[in-house]
Amino acid sequence: MPELVAILGAKNEQDYENKKFLAALQGVNIDSSSSENKWEEIKARAYSKGATSNPNDILALQGAAARRAGFGIGHGLDYEVITE
Repeated sequence: MPELVAILGAKNEQDYENKKFLAALQGVNIDSSSSENKWEEIKARAYSKGATSNPNDILALQGAAARRAGFGIGHGLDYEVITE
């Protein structure tokens, strides 16, 4: 069974590299890590109404994103800015 899993993993990696090469010939970068991170930043900006682009910031957990996460600002989680 481990050999079968290793073969399947190698085949998937080979297919991905082939698709990445064909996309690069057309001038498209399909590197999943950069596009996924960019997508998370876009969602964080949308959910926080432009207050943050960091998906790990508490301001990104508002509205629909907070409901999906089960908590967030206005849904059992609150924050305050302390100035001295």
